[in-house]
Amino acid sequence: MLNTRRQPKPLIRPNRSTRLYSHLRDHLRSLVFSLGKLYRQPLATTLTILMIAVALALPACMYILLDNLRAVTQKWDDSGQITLFLNLETSENDIEKLRSRATALEEIETVEYVSAEQALDEFRALSELDYLIDGLAENPLPPTLTLTPSASAKAPDTLHRLVSDFRSYPDVEHVQLDMQWLQRLQAISDVVQRAITIIGITLAISVLLVVGNSIRLDIENRRDEIEVTKLIGATNRFIRRPFLYGGMWYGLLGGVIALLLVFTVLLVIEQPAQRLVTLYNSEFELIFPDFWQGLGLVTTSIALGVSGSWLAVGRHIARIEPS
Repeated sequence: MLNTRRQPKPLIRPNRSTRLYSHLRDHLRSLVFSLGKLYRQPLATTLTILMIAVALALPACMYILLDNLRAVTQKWDDSGQITLFLNLETSENDIEKLRSRATALEEIETVEYVSAEQALDEFRALSELDYLIDGLAENPLPPTLTLTPSASAKAPDTLHRLVSDFRSYPDVEHVQLDMQWLQRLQAISDVVQRAITIIGITLAISVLLVVGNSIRLDIENRRDEIEVTKLIGATNRFIRRPFLYGGMWYGLLGGVIALLLVFTVLLVIEQPAQRLVTLYNSEFELIFPDFWQGLGLVTTSIALGVSGSWLAVGRHIARIEPS
């Protein structure tokens, strides 16, 4: 007698589009599930996000303020000048020769001559000490030549070479480089930048630790659930997916709040800063983060959140096995 029992059909492997749709659906479920889990723990979630935001906003604010300082000094750098204080006995003929000699240099863009009488009149107008000036037996102020270097000659080495050359002129009593203090300020800003970088790296490590600790506590709280999930055949990849998305949400929300904190700080100091630069007759306006800087801050926060979550998940989930 023939066996008429129907044989089971072989399983058909889903096509690529079906597998892709299933994969995206699983990720979307994990994304929504992880956000809902954070919503159900408002206090712990809020504290973690605020810690991330403050840790990222601090170095971000310092970097933006440093950029503003460099923008100001760059404008001052454009007006850097070399002042030649001449001997009191220098004749008008020698001054004109020296002026022509300085004008002939390709590194010098303009030469402005201020006589001793003009310098005394300017000092009188600014100091309002007429009674003291009238009592002087002679004019103590020397004639000066104010030299403006060209844009290509504002490198530190070129400026120092020019200063050294002018000091060798016989009619020059003293040479003053108005950019020396600016170069010192720029050197200080370089030191500050390195300090901010160190602070930023330290706070980034703290963000990793905060996110990692939050995810670790969440894993421990769901230990029984993870064991049951592994018993029914779930892989470590499937189990860690919601935790990674949780770290992503921590980073995203923390980065957005950090960006808002940066804008808030800049808005608070904008008016006092504007009053300060007005006192120096400057047209500088406070620089706020642009789109790409804001995107970089949020992206960095997300990367730190996912990295901290990855470190915690990779270490703890592998240790949980069904008993």
